[in-house]
Amino acid sequence: MKKGFDGEKYEKFSAPQQEWGSKVIDELALKGDEHILDLGCGNGLLSAKLAEKVPDGKVTGIDSSPSMLEQAKKHRKGNMDFLLCDITELDFEDEFDVVFSNAALHWVKDHSFALRQINRSMKSGGIMRVQFAGEGNCMNLIPVLKGIMFSPEFKDDFSSFEWPWYMPGAEEYGDLLVRSGFMGIRAWIENADRNFPDEESYVGWINQPSLVPFVSFLPEDKASLFAKRVIKEAKAIAEQEGGTYFEYFRRLNVYAIKK
Repeated sequence: MKKGFDGEKYEKFSAPQQEWGSKVIDELALKGDEHILDLGCGNGLLSAKLAEKVPDGKVTGIDSSPSMLEQAKKHRKGNMDFLLCDITELDFEDEFDVVFSNAALHWVKDHSFALRQINRSMKSGGIMRVQFAGEGNCMNLIPVLKGIMFSPEFKDDFSSFEWPWYMPGAEEYGDLLVRSGFMGIRAWIENADRNFPDEESYVGWINQPSLVPFVSFLPEDKASLFAKRVIKEAKAIAEQEGGTYFEYFRRLNVYAIKK
C-alpha cells in the first residue's frame, strides 16, 4: 500500500512552514483566553505555540491525515485538542475567537464552500488569520511536475488526475472573502523565496508533502520512478553554487473579521 502524508518525516523537513507560521503567530494580538481553531494543524508544533499564547484559552487543531495527528499529539499541551477532520467537513457554529491556518489551505479546492464553513464556526467579531501558497508559488517545482506528468511515460496514468492545489492571487481571494460574509478584509502576497541549505532538506521538502498526491495516485510500480524523475529534474534546476537549492515561495496572507 502506498504511503500518504508522514507526520514524522514532514516535521523533519518542515522548517519553511514553521518559520512562516511562527511569524504569523507572533503578529497576533492575543489576550490569552481565546478559543483558536488551527486548520490543517499538521504536526502540531504551531498549535502548541498558539496554546502557549492562550494559557486561559484553548486550541483545537484539525487535520485530515491520521499520521499528521499522531505526530501532533506528541506536542499536545493541556489546553489543546486534535480532531481528525477535513476542512470542508467543519461542523462548528459560533465557537472560535480566532481561526488560524498556515501552509494548509492551498490543499483545499472549493474555497467558496470552505470559507462559508469557517465563517459559520467563528464568533461574531472573530478574526481569521491564515497564510497559504498563493499565485506564483513553486515556479521551479511545478513546471517539472507538469512536464513529467504529461510525458509519454506517465500521461495515461494521470489522465483522470485532479490538480491538488489552489493558489490564488490576492484580488481573487479578497472577492471570495467578501462573498463569504467577511469584513475588514486584507489579502496580500508575500515573497518568501528560500534557499534550502542542502540536498537533504530540499529533497525532504519535495517528498513530504509535495509529491504525496502524485505518487499516491500512480500505480505502485510507477510511483517510485515518477518521484525519482521529479527529484532529479528539480534538483538540476534548483541547485545553486555552494550546494544550496532555490525555490520561489509566494504566500497568500489573509486577515478577515466575521460580521
